[in-house]
Amino acid sequence: MIAKRAEYASMMATMTRTRLLLLLILLTLLACAALLLPEWFKDPRQLVQGEWQEVNKLGLVEVTDCTARWQGSNYKGTYQYTWLQDENEPYSIEVSRNEEKWLVSLTFEDDDHAVVDFHIIDKLPAQAQELIRQKNRARNRPENELQLRFRRMKAKK
Repeated sequence: MIAKRAEYASMMATMTRTRLLLLLILLTLLACAALLLPEWFKDPRQLVQGEWQEVNKLGLVEVTDCTARWQGSNYKGTYQYTWLQDENEPYSIEVSRNEEKWLVSLTFEDDDHAVVDFHIIDKLPAQAQELIRQKNRARNRPENELQLRFRRMKAKK
């Protein structure tokens, strides 16, 4: 009888240690997730801000909280933008200048690379539309796609 009680007490102590170990592992995993979670879910409104260069060096864009300033080889312009959807990618943004408005889709490849898909092919002159379609066909891309890729400019130290 005493042996059975000792065996039972030993078994209970082992189960208690096992439960405690599992609880510590779970708490460690939760702490790691809490530390990494902000990195996984970055706010695109903050991520988009900064200086960006088009990968083919067509121009530089300085983005603030509601303004984008484009500076190209022979063109400068300031555009206002409004977030239409910032829950998941591609993000929808409305860009406006003077009285004109365009719809834009934004996707981040990572923190320092962004792809902007302009939905403006129908607003371009016929010659520009045909030129874009020809280039897209040559690259096996959708014909009506007007997409620019940007790289974040690093601050020079």
